Amino acid sequence: SSDDRTLGRFTSGAPRIAPLYTDLNPAVAPQPLHVVSEAGRFVVTWLGVPVYSDSGFSSPQTFQVRLYPDGHIEFAYQGVSAANAVVGISPGNLTSLPALVSFTAGSTQTYSGPVAEVFAGDDSVDIVTAAQKFYQAHDDAYDYLVFYNAEAIPASAGSVSYEVTVRNNRSGYGDVPVEDGPEYGSMRRLQAVLNMGPLSEYPADPNGRVQSRFTTGDTPLSILSHETGHLFLAYASIRDANDPAAMPMLSSPDFAHWNFSFNSEASFMGGNLIADQGAGAAPRFLTTGAVSQYAPLDQYLMGFRAPEDVAPTFLVTNSTAGDSSRLPEPGVAFDGQREDIAVEQVAAVVGRRTPDSTVAQRHFRFAFVLIVPAGSSADAAQLAQLDAYRAGFEPYYATAASQLATADTALKHALHFSGFPAVGVLQGAAAAASVTIEQPAAAALTLTIQTANGVVAAPAMLQIPAGATNVKFQLNGVKAGVEDLTVTAADASFETVFSRVEVLGAESGLHLSVVQGGQPNAPVVVQVVDVNNLPYPNVRVLAAATGVGAVQPAAAVSDESGLVSFQWMPGGSGPLRLSLDGVANSAITVMAISAPVINLNGVANAASYAVGLAPGEIASIFGANLAVDPRVLIDGASANVFYASDGQINFLAPATLAPGTAAVVVSTSGGVSAAMQVPVTAIAPGIFFDTASGLGAVLIAGTGLTTAEHPAAAGDALEIYATGLGTAPAAAQVTIGGTLAQVLYSGPAPGFPGLSQINAVAPDGLASGAQNLELSVSGVPSNVVKILLQ
Repeated sequence: SSDDRTLGRFTSGAPRIAPLYTDLNPAVAPQPLHVVSEAGRFVVTWLGVPVYSDSGFSSPQTFQVRLYPDGHIEFAYQGVSAANAVVGISPGNLTSLPALVSFTAGSTQTYSGPVAEVFAGDDSVDIVTAAQKFYQAHDDAYDYLVFYNAEAIPASAGSVSYEVTVRNNRSGYGDVPVEDGPEYGSMRRLQAVLNMGPLSEYPADPNGRVQSRFTTGDTPLSILSHETGHLFLAYASIRDANDPAAMPMLSSPDFAHWNFSFNSEASFMGGNLIADQGAGAAPRFLTTGAVSQYAPLDQYLMGFRAPEDVAPTFLVTNSTAGDSSRLPEPGVAFDGQREDIAVEQVAAVVGRRTPDSTVAQRHFRFAFVLIVPAGSSADAAQLAQLDAYRAGFEPYYATAASQLATADTALKHALHFSGFPAVGVLQGAAAAASVTIEQPAAAALTLTIQTANGVVAAPAMLQIPAGATNVKFQLNGVKAGVEDLTVTAADASFETVFSRVEVLGAESGLHLSVVQGGQPNAPVVVQVVDVNNLPYPNVRVLAAATGVGAVQPAAAVSDESGLVSFQWMPGGSGPLRLSLDGVANSAITVMAISAPVINLNGVANAASYAVGLAPGEIASIFGANLAVDPRVLIDGASANVFYASDGQINFLAPATLAPGTAAVVVSTSGGVSAAMQVPVTAIAPGIFFDTASGLGAVLIAGTGLTTAEHPAAAGDALEIYATGLGTAPAAAQVTIGGTLAQVLYSGPAPGFPGLSQINAVAPDGLASGAQNLELSVSGVPSNVVKILLQ
């Protein structure tokens, strides 16, 4: 997650035993973790692990956690200097509020929930905890929470404000899916949290200039619009033909704002409105505007505008304007080469905008929150300033979005419509729907449903009875198209719900998406969706299991969320086939994740395929059901896995293996295999080879060519790749065509654990064509492979 390791995440995430809950980077420490697992204790030690943001120059953190069979836990420290961390234990999942304690001072109390001590180098706002506190008193009725503080606490070092995306199930604008809502206390709706920093940093006038951003012309409302836009922007770019990994439309190094030299048409998200003064002008380009709107390209990426409504723009490459991350600024003249950009080029890189503008959410709800010192209240001037921002933002946002979207900033109770923000219905069919409130109605609550386009039929009026929280009804698809549907409560303290309903003329526009599948002892869940990933209720799905498996029921109808659940008892390895009733080519296959199986004699040297293991060698396991998150345990100790497929795992045998036998077990999401007893020898040399041709992995030194690509000549130095030569091997002997070859080098191959390299000279006097090549180490022979000589 992109938000900090804070008390809020400590209490709301997974259950935690946290000796030092902060963002560490073990990858750059020489020996970062050490584990002792014994009958009387389990100890994990972090050895010299730096904080992630300080890697390379910070003090190393060394600490330890000890777990004992009687349940008690010890934390121990030897040189911890992290500026920010949480220490303690938590059951997670927001089960209860934390008790803040001093571990140094100690306590005789007994605690039933999270116990933590918070260490901080400076004051900061814990936005996760702030959101949790908000939801203790307010409904889950907001897409954005907007936090200001009255304590002069900066949002973060070097930033006026920032946004954290909490939920995203959309695609086609360069961002990734995320579902962190429950951590923030939102079970349904929250999409983003904005930390706007101290209220004192902004002028009282919502349209006054912010001093720290004076050159850009930013105001309190434009900065708020900037952070609001970060739910969608700016993460999309065309590709650079000379550097496929580059994103030239974005500023580096954050790749979350438009490049200064991109004609963003004065987007809030960076870049500028740039005038091209003609190829003969010097300088050719001039910035003429900044931070004043969501530009047409922005609106396409936000889902507000169709691609055909976005005119081409341009990027100035090889710009003399300087750093791509330079803040927007009108009046800057510069030179470079113009590269025209069409929206189709952007979509070709980030994919189709899903959902598209026909059904994407257009109405967003905001809650504005002021954080004040504990035990105090906000003064009237602070509240008036914040309320001016709140009231001014609604028309400002609508204008910035070209009247294609709205912001609602009123504090309201929630109306949870099952089809929010969009849902699908088939023409001529009915779909189940419901409206839910969070607390039982004190008196009957009357709801009015309005449809604007005649595409959907729904009851004009509904009522949630006193003492109830829910009312169910049906949507009927009248004709193909998109309906704008609103649900309004007679009680004005409830929000108004806006939803778009897509009516499809035929099931052929639907498909199935696997939500959960193949897990042992768990149902298979699929969702009926269209090209926009809208759910479709009341659609029949058929199921059939092949082989010896069984599935119940044989057919089921999707619920309000488009979900269908089947109980599958595979009984073997056969797949489950699901399809939409009466729709050709709609079938999907779900494979069972069964317990892994190791074949008899299925643990072998990865080069020679000889059964058995040697210390430090690259080995293979052959079997079935091996691919899903595999772990390989050798006598209970984890081995490093290089590669996994359903039928094969390649791993590094531990260097500590002793001759005799070892128990090999594979553990996956599907279960644990039976233990396979495998012989272990100190040395088991194996040469890597092509199984089809029998030709060894032998290269002609200095050419990068194998003997299959260019036969070797007498006197050529050959590179032979092998494994299983032992942890402290004697030099290998090489025989080619029955003749002993001169060995130039025998030892580890650089860059890959377990791989050995032997350099040998091709002897004189051998006939051209295929010749046998063999290694031996301390008298132990390898497999025989072929090389080609000329």
